[in-house]
Amino acid sequence: MKKRRLSQNKEAIRGILLIIVFIVGLVFLRGMLVKRGVSITMLTESDYINAAEYCMQKKYGEEFEGEYVYEDSVYVHPMSKPEWHVVVDFESEGGLTSFHDNYVGYLKKEDLEKYIYELIKPIYGDCKVYTQPYDFSLDDSFNRDTDIMTYVNRGNYITCIFTYKKAKNIEKDFRKVCDIFLDKNLQTNRLLVTYFTKEDFDKFEEYRMDYIFNQQKYYYRISSFYSKVDKVGFDEVKILEGDEKYGK
Repeated sequence: MKKRRLSQNKEAIRGILLIIVFIVGLVFLRGMLVKRGVSITMLTESDYINAAEYCMQKKYGEEFEGEYVYEDSVYVHPMSKPEWHVVVDFESEGGLTSFHDNYVGYLKKEDLEKYIYELIKPIYGDCKVYTQPYDFSLDDSFNRDTDIMTYVNRGNYITCIFTYKKAKNIEKDFRKVCDIFLDKNLQTNRLLVTYFTKEDFDKFEEYRMDYIFNQQKYYYRISSFYSKVDKVGFDEVKILEGDEKYGK
């Protein structure tokens, strides 16, 4: 009787082990299928990340690494630029999942910044220009070969300008920039100009932007939103004073 119970226990353990091996194998197989672009129903966060990595690599010809999933988006970055947080939106219908991204905004970033710099240099002189793509996908027809003017006329991006010029004509200068953007059809979602000391300007880098804005480490910041729905042009201009002790 004792031997029979031991035998039954061994069979039960063997059965449990087989089930575990099957489940592990199934999870591994799902991961491999997703990474190879096979259309299957997405079940886990890893499924979405793996699929987004594959789709981005296939579309742009470079490797991406997934970071996390938030609501209906996967955040990834190209292996060559880990500081770029690219948004890959996803939607599922009929068991199939499609992906849409905003990576072109990052690919065109450097060229767009140089283009804007040359346009506004007569107003601000030596200045720094940074563009930031908004956190949602762009036109699916956009790809690595999309020309810069197609992107700026239909893309979604913020334009941030930094200068150490005296703020005597702050609003007049800003409206000149707005007119340039309208004339060139640069449909930036938001336009900001920030006034620094020369010392802070010289050492300023883009990664410090959020800190500077949050801590109000500037003289003035003037901004406006480009209205694409109600009218063609910029909304009300707003001027924000920085920390009263700044520059003293």
